[in-house]
Amino acid sequence: MRDTTAGRRKAPFFFIALLVLVALVVAACGGSSGSKATPNNTGSTSGGDTNAGKPQYGGTVTYSLEGKTTAFCPPRGQFAISAIMVVSAIYDTLTQPTQDPDVYAPYLAKSVTGNADSTAWTIVLRPGIKFQDGEPLDANAVKQNIEEWRKGILLNFVYKNIASEEVTAPDTLVVHTTTPWVDFPAFLWTSGRVGIAAPAQLNAGDGCDTLLIGTGPFKLKSFDPTTGDVSTVKNPDYWRKGLPYLDGINFKPNEESSSRLTGIQGGDIDITHSSGGKDLNTVKTNSPNATIVAEPDGRMELSHTLINVTRPPLDDIDARRAVALAVDRNRLNQLSNDGTSRLADQIFDTKVTGYLPNLKFPPQNIAESKKLVAKVKASHGGKFEFNIQSTFDQSTQTLFQEVKRQLNAVGITVNLPKPVDQATLISQAIGGNVDAFGWRNYPGQDPDTLYVWFYGGSVVNFNHLDDPIINKALDDGRVNSDPAIRKKAYETFNKRMTDQLYNLWTWYTQWFVATQPNIHGILGEPLPDADGNPTGKPVPMIAGIHQTVGIWKSK
Repeated sequence: MRDTTAGRRKAPFFFIALLVLVALVVAACGGSSGSKATPNNTGSTSGGDTNAGKPQYGGTVTYSLEGKTTAFCPPRGQFAISAIMVVSAIYDTLTQPTQDPDVYAPYLAKSVTGNADSTAWTIVLRPGIKFQDGEPLDANAVKQNIEEWRKGILLNFVYKNIASEEVTAPDTLVVHTTTPWVDFPAFLWTSGRVGIAAPAQLNAGDGCDTLLIGTGPFKLKSFDPTTGDVSTVKNPDYWRKGLPYLDGINFKPNEESSSRLTGIQGGDIDITHSSGGKDLNTVKTNSPNATIVAEPDGRMELSHTLINVTRPPLDDIDARRAVALAVDRNRLNQLSNDGTSRLADQIFDTKVTGYLPNLKFPPQNIAESKKLVAKVKASHGGKFEFNIQSTFDQSTQTLFQEVKRQLNAVGITVNLPKPVDQATLISQAIGGNVDAFGWRNYPGQDPDTLYVWFYGGSVVNFNHLDDPIINKALDDGRVNSDPAIRKKAYETFNKRMTDQLYNLWTWYTQWFVATQPNIHGILGEPLPDADGNPTGKPVPMIAGIHQTVGIWKSK
């Protein structure tokens, strides 16, 4: 038997702004390794502010989000980080990540235990928890949520391996899988996207998008789908006794990072999030009194140029290699991050199973790129041309213009179509109607969470890959409990991704949260044990995702 509280490994920008079901967005292309930003993160349970004192009750805060979300039905939501932050306030998940990348802790669940071959997972719920409409959280409600995940337009592939769910007691549910699923507990968090919704919300039809009823620390006060503004108030019946501290959180989207940082400087907003060294340096310079909690190295998501490998000319590895060899990643890093980000040679950050210390992305080589450009043109009617799609952010536009200049210098024609919003870009990617775009994704969880992004046939396989070597490696990693076998499988996957240049890696993206000096508790409260008592272990920040339950405001 395997319990998630034991040693189980879990679920692990160049240009856009994260979206969809399993964490996305912006990136670039490029070649070696750069300096790194220094996290201002003490790791304390009070969110990096060890001298803040005892938490105080009361007050509301304004959280300025990176993007707008227009619908919040968890089973079918296209949730980027902005949506996930709202979800973390109103809903809870069955599990939560821990400081150990290989362990997921039960959360709404009291325990999550697998059988000997990981084909049956028993979920036992904590007692006495109620949804915000007063309905009890029970096994039937969780079963309904899982069934809705399996029908979701994006989540259906994620949970395709579930064969059935069986309620065996009012507080107990057994999930049966078609094949062994060693790291199933990671998928009860899924980067915070699968908050457990009340049956009343799930049964509301189209109203599911706006009703928002969970078990979380805050209840919905108002939601404007036009603006994406979400106001919440304290849930007085929250199951974690003494929490939350705040009377409410008002979430307000603003896609322009410079405006969010100006809001911190001027005191108009209390909390915002962002990523990249340039924004981090801006807030440090312009808002010296702000508190900054930055994500540490080791489990960061990856910025890159994502390629649809079924569309010519980028279906040809010579074309992809010509692009990789032409791009100066250090120049792009300087433009985007003031040169502070760590350049990435592979899909995994250093603390993730499958990381290979000697795996290198091709360094810039203009002469070799020009040779390959001539070869590609010879086999494509004298042309080497493709589109890179982007969103509206001005810094994104600046980066794309630089990529276009660098590629034009070796004879590659890059078109920059009219920018689109995030949702449109995702739709284009799902339909296979885009050659390449900037992407930020794959935070440091268990590598099995990459299954949905790269396995042949997945709706969110935006590369449209169907590589038998990758498919087999992902299968082997999913079904085998032997750590050595899993490590070898994910090393094979990792090396194949870089060798074939399916994506053009740029850098690891450091997220940070900036707050007014009287805001504390960004890293949340310690995780509860099976009896609800604090363990002393906070939930880590992963790709900018953090708990809202422990935020408090000093007077």
